[in-house]
Amino acid sequence: MKSDRWRTLAAGACVALGVAALVLGLLLGYATRSVFNSRAFSARVANSLSEPGVSTFVAGKIADGVIAAQPDLTGLRPVIIAGGRSLVASPAFRAAARRAALEAHRTLMSGTGEKIILSVRDVGEILKAALAMHPELAAKLPRRLTARLAGVGDLPTGELAARLVRAAHRARFSFFALMIGGLALLITGITLARDRQRVLFRTGVTVTAVAAVLWLAARFGGLVVGSLPHDPAIGQLAAGLWHAFAGGFTRWALGLGLVGVVFASASASLMGPGRVEEGARALWRWLATPPAGRGRQFLRGLAALGFGVVAVVWPMAALTVLALVAGAVATFVGLRECFAAVLRALPEMERRIEKAAGQAARRGGWGVRRSALVGALALAVVAVVVVLLARSPEETVAPTEITACNGYAELCDRRLDQVVFPTTHNSMSAADIPDWMFPNQNKGIPAQLEDGVRAFLIDAHYGMPVGDKIKTLLDNEQGAMAKYEKALGKEGVTAAMRIRDRLVGGDERERGVYMGHGFCELGATSLVETLGKMRDFLVANPGEILIIVIQDEGVTPQDIAKCFEESGLIDFVYRGPVTGPWPTLREMAESDQRVVVMAENNSAGVPWYHQAFEVMQETPYTFKDTTEFSEKPNRGGPGGTLLLMNHWIESTPMPKPSNAEVVNAYDFLLRRARRCQAERGKLPNLVAVDFYATGDLIRVTRTLNGIGP
Repeated sequence: MKSDRWRTLAAGACVALGVAALVLGLLLGYATRSVFNSRAFSARVANSLSEPGVSTFVAGKIADGVIAAQPDLTGLRPVIIAGGRSLVASPAFRAAARRAALEAHRTLMSGTGEKIILSVRDVGEILKAALAMHPELAAKLPRRLTARLAGVGDLPTGELAARLVRAAHRARFSFFALMIGGLALLITGITLARDRQRVLFRTGVTVTAVAAVLWLAARFGGLVVGSLPHDPAIGQLAAGLWHAFAGGFTRWALGLGLVGVVFASASASLMGPGRVEEGARALWRWLATPPAGRGRQFLRGLAALGFGVVAVVWPMAALTVLALVAGAVATFVGLRECFAAVLRALPEMERRIEKAAGQAARRGGWGVRRSALVGALALAVVAVVVVLLARSPEETVAPTEITACNGYAELCDRRLDQVVFPTTHNSMSAADIPDWMFPNQNKGIPAQLEDGVRAFLIDAHYGMPVGDKIKTLLDNEQGAMAKYEKALGKEGVTAAMRIRDRLVGGDERERGVYMGHGFCELGATSLVETLGKMRDFLVANPGEILIIVIQDEGVTPQDIAKCFEESGLIDFVYRGPVTGPWPTLREMAESDQRVVVMAENNSAGVPWYHQAFEVMQETPYTFKDTTEFSEKPNRGGPGGTLLLMNHWIESTPMPKPSNAEVVNAYDFLLRRARRCQAERGKLPNLVAVDFYATGDLIRVTRTLNGIGP
């Protein structure tokens, strides 16, 4: 008798531990997929902005940031909050929030930051667009506004909470061990029990009940969480975040509930007929019969009253719960009948097989065999549920909605190498920049971006400011003269040297990286400043993809990388493979890796900075008149996944818009691009011209992309 009691206790302990392990494994598995994964976490943060409470809270934080930077705008706080709500709903802000959450998550999980803060950069540029109806207010906004949303100190227990999250993150791979261990404990407990069928049934009911509680918590926990804070705004924020992060757990809870229903229905099929129905009738009699004690009767009445109030106040929630219960009962009945039908059919099949084989039917051991069969079927169903949960995509985590890529919805699902990019040659050299001699383009890079240019061929040099000019810093002046004479001609070099000779003084400690063609003395723009403007454009336009090819005149890859970091454009750099297959523009936009960067000379040591002519092939680029245009392979040979078509007339030192009028004309440019495509067997991905606004570059690339004439 004593051994029976210990056996019963051991069986109960194994079952209880098994259920606990299954639940803990399920929670850890969901957290691994949704919270510990940086991209899933950041996407959920962005998705939470759809919740009214979250958007209102964030709009208030944006207003706080604006007023902190410009205190004189305090009286316009309601207008700023209204603009902030429009801003929060925009794809541009959601993309910025996702980037901020990604950075904060990585810092939190690595433990490298002493004070981890979730702050959204670039708010100023996006808010200006949202306040377009108030241009005077928009003009007063700080350009580099950052909205601080949360820090470690905002968590209920500060750094302790962060440490617990990191500890759970390190244990995330225990998900499978807990699930497998939980099932093993359940099987052990059922094996130890004397009445295995009854214990299996009760285990299934327990697992189903626990799953129902988890489902209710995930589905309606936001109502409870939102009612706890004294501040209604904080309550709405908490409810919105709960829905964004815990709402997806309902599917996992349903999976656990299905496991419990499978266990219960499998055991019910092995029990004698009527046992489950008798239990159900007994439960109904208990519900219908008033209890003898007044205290119990009062409590039961109070419970019924509570459910009635909930049904009246939240009728849809009550109907959802009733539908869940009805679905669980129907699933139980259906599975039990399926198991029972299989068990009834199997003896007859055995007898036929044995009779056909000339053997006597053996009845002994059938009870063991049918238990094993039902157990095997149940475990198979459970295994399928676990695998589906582990491998299913997180369809509830939606990235920022991208409706157009580089201006057109038709381009979104094409790979990068299937798209034509309007490209400018010597993009930084522009006629609208004061004191820039011998410009190649009508307007500077910010205007080019607004006009539709999406690829840029730029030159980078070391220089230092001397007065209002930039003096080029040359390691080998004699060698540089010979090289620049080929690009600028003697007249251009002579003009540059005249200016250079007048530049005296300067401090080489102020050296920086500048964009200039040959000599910065003829015109120069800070690379960091221009990359920052590119970042501003990408922040405001989350579906745009850019390509930058840098003719790095002695500038080290590390200094180029530093410029990207200082400008913030590093956040958008493409870090994937460049040998193919390329991602689609939509994939690049959704991952926020939207800038492909290449170097003509040296890219060593910077993984996202690629050798241009290992990635691209190109045409020649020195044509004196229209009869010399050639499609022959030039740098890069016939290899490379992209094709650069150089298309301008060389007239050093002074590029001529009159030449662009001819070669950039629609028919002429389109005809050459088609010829290039036919001869090279590849779409010209970068169509590079001088004076892009003269002629029909944008229209031709639209035609090559198959988007209208």
